[in-house]
Amino acid sequence: MGFLALLLLAGFGSLANAQNSIPVNVKQAAQTRAVQQILVSARSADPILRANAIEAAEALPRRIGPLVQQALNDPHPVVRYAALVTIGKLKIAGVAPSARSFLQDTNESVRAAAIFALARNFGTNPQTSSMAVDVSALGGLAFSSNPGTRANVAYLMGYMGDSSAIALLKAAARQKLHTATPARMLLVRLQVAEAIHKLGDGEMLDSIRAGMFSQFDEVRILSVQILGRLFDRQWEAAVENALKRPPIELQLAAAGTLARFGNRKGLNLMLDAAQSGSVLLRSQAAITLGMFRNEPQATQMLMGLLTDQSESVRLSAAAGLLGGGRDGL
Repeated sequence: MGFLALLLLAGFGSLANAQNSIPVNVKQAAQTRAVQQILVSARSADPILRANAIEAAEALPRRIGPLVQQALNDPHPVVRYAALVTIGKLKIAGVAPSARSFLQDTNESVRAAAIFALARNFGTNPQTSSMAVDVSALGGLAFSSNPGTRANVAYLMGYMGDSSAIALLKAAARQKLHTATPARMLLVRLQVAEAIHKLGDGEMLDSIRAGMFSQFDEVRILSVQILGRLFDRQWEAAVENALKRPPIELQLAAAGTLARFGNRKGLNLMLDAAQSGSVLLRSQAAITLGMFRNEPQATQMLMGLLTDQSESVRLSAAAGLLGGGRDGL
């Protein structure tokens, strides 16, 4: 039995006692374990976990530079994309010049992320910086026939904050994706709508809310998650109702959104899911439990999940505990 597990047994006992304050030394040991997990997963055999580790490492300012530099050399595009997005989001200027070599990457999303990283760090005006970048290529990528590219470009544009991109994104949302299923098309439109809302167009909120009533589970789930990220408390009652509706993934999404609002009604549901036999459910519960700030039960469960048999769950628990991740937990 590891050091952290011994501390957990000595420090807590059962979940029934978790309302008590968590000892500082136990919490520090768990945080150290979480950092170690992120570093280990950054070298995982699974590229998705390597990418997720980079996102989780946003919470580690003293570690993130070397990690993204390492990730830029990764053979898998999802990892390079995660690294470049992180360089742009956190404005890691020391590593950002490396992004220029990815402007011609074979993967569309990686090229878009390279533009994002350079624009966020050096701007778009060559008269003010020799490292400035021309962002016009993002416009073409926003109309990509690849659903993932279109969604990723919308996310990046929304984060860049240039409201002049609203008209372009609306046009991209209207253009059909002939190779996408109806559900995938709706998912992309939701992601574009979220970006447009972030750029200042409040009219898109109604279409995001409407997604809660879609015939497709994945669309309802994403709609609930976006309402949380946009902090749309006007629909808090509707999100509470989603706690009672299957599938369980929708219920977990609703619990997470309510947690962002400071509403703890989904906590017990989340604690149960964290003990599920499904790796996917435990992983989703782990990352979402991090949204329940100042909840000893949530924190204790996350600390226990750091020793889960699944690397995916351990990494999600680390991200939830430290507050890292693309959604800014």
